[in-house]
Amino acid sequence: MPNQPEQARKTLADWLQYLERLHPAEIKLGLDRVGAVADRMKLDFSGHTVITIAGTNGKGSTAAFLEKLLASSGKAVGVYRSPHLLHYNERITVRGQPVNDTLLCQAFAAIEAKREEIPLTYFEFGTLAALQIFSEAGLDCLILEVGLGGRLDAVNILDADIALITNIALDHTEWLGDNREAIGLEKAGIMRAGKPVLFGDTDMPDSVRQHAEKLGALLYCSGSAFQDSLTDNQWHWQGFDAKGRKHVLDMNISGDSLLQSFCGNAALALQAFVLLEEEFEPLQLEEALRNTRIPGRFQLIPRTYTLVLDVAHNPHAAQKLLANIRHSFAGKKLHVLLAMLQGKDHQEFVKILAPQVQQWFLAGLENSRGTATKILYNALQNSGQKRIAVYDTVPEAFQAAEASLDAEDVLLVTGSFYTVAGVLEQI
Repeated sequence: MPNQPEQARKTLADWLQYLERLHPAEIKLGLDRVGAVADRMKLDFSGHTVITIAGTNGKGSTAAFLEKLLASSGKAVGVYRSPHLLHYNERITVRGQPVNDTLLCQAFAAIEAKREEIPLTYFEFGTLAALQIFSEAGLDCLILEVGLGGRLDAVNILDADIALITNIALDHTEWLGDNREAIGLEKAGIMRAGKPVLFGDTDMPDSVRQHAEKLGALLYCSGSAFQDSLTDNQWHWQGFDAKGRKHVLDMNISGDSLLQSFCGNAALALQAFVLLEEEFEPLQLEEALRNTRIPGRFQLIPRTYTLVLDVAHNPHAAQKLLANIRHSFAGKKLHVLLAMLQGKDHQEFVKILAPQVQQWFLAGLENSRGTATKILYNALQNSGQKRIAVYDTVPEAFQAAEASLDAEDVLLVTGSFYTVAGVLEQI
C-alpha cells in the first residue's frame, strides 16, 4: 500500500489512522526492525536510568507507584505505558503529564523520515515515539512498560538498569507459550547481566530463576529479598537497599482503594526505589504512595450507588479482583458489567467471579476482536448464573445497569480496557 503523503497527516488522529494501516500485523514480535530504526534515529540513553517492567498483571500500577516515588526524590521521569483508556497521549507521560498532540506528531514524523523501507507495527511506532520524546525532555529516569512478553517486545531494545517482573500467569498464550515456565522465560528476556531484577510474586517459575542465574543478574524476589503484609488496613513493608541496609515502612491505608488493592505492586515499586535512591525519608515515601492514582485499576467512583472500574481481563487478575471486592464490599450486592476480547479465558474468568455476583450485564465491544455476547452468556449459564441481561454495546449495558441499582449496590465494570473506556466516556 502506498504511503499516505506526510502533508496529509496534520493531526494526531491522522497519524494514528495511518499507523493502523501501515503494517498488516497488529503484533509482530522481534527487535531487528525497531532496533534498526532506533539506530538511524541515534537515540542515546546512556545518561538515563532505564527501568523496564514486564509481567502478566500489575505493570501499570507498579509503574504508577514507581513514578510517584522517583518524582518525590526530585527525579524527572518519563513513563511509556500501554494500552491507553481514552486518549493515546496517556501512553507517554513526561514529569507526570501526558504529552501533547504536537510532540507526538513531531515524533511520528521523525520516525517516518528515518524508517524508509522498514515496516513498523502500531506499537513499535509508538515505542519509538516515546523514546524520541524522552530523548529531548531532559529526564533522569525512564519507566518502560512491556507491551507483550519481554524478550522480543519493542521496549527491550534498551538495556534495563533495573528490570521488574510483576508476576507470571497464563495470558497471550498464542504468542508466549501455554505454560508458566515458557511465559516466564519470555518475560525474563528483559534481564541484563549484572543488573538487578525484581520479581513481585512469591511463586516464581524455575525458568525465571534459572535465566537470572545464567546471566548473572541480581535477583530480588518477593517474600525473601523484600516482603509486605496487609492486616486490618495496616500495611507493612520491608526490604534492602543496594548496600544491604534494611528499610521498613508501616502505613495505615484505610480508605485508599489503590494501595489496598495493589499493595503487592506498591511493594515491588518500593523495592526498586530503594535500590535506585540512597537518601529518602519514610514520610516522603508514604506521601508518594498515597498520592498515586491510575484510572481503571479498582477505581471507585461514587454515584447514586458505588461504581468500580477495573481492567482485569484474565483469570489471575480476576482472582485478585474478587479478593478486593470481598475486602471492600462485604455484605453488599455486586452487579457486573462485562465485555471481553477474543482469545481471553472468559470461561475461567466468569467462573471465578460468579459466586459473588447478583446480576450480570453483558455487552458487545465495538471492536472486531470483541467476544460475542452469546459466548459469554453460555459461559455464565454453565457457571449456574440465572440473572443475565445482554446488550449490544457497553453504553447500553451501563445505562440499563444504572437504572436498576439501589444506593447500597455495587456495579463492577470489567473485562478489558475497552469495557472500562466505554463507561468512562459515558460519565
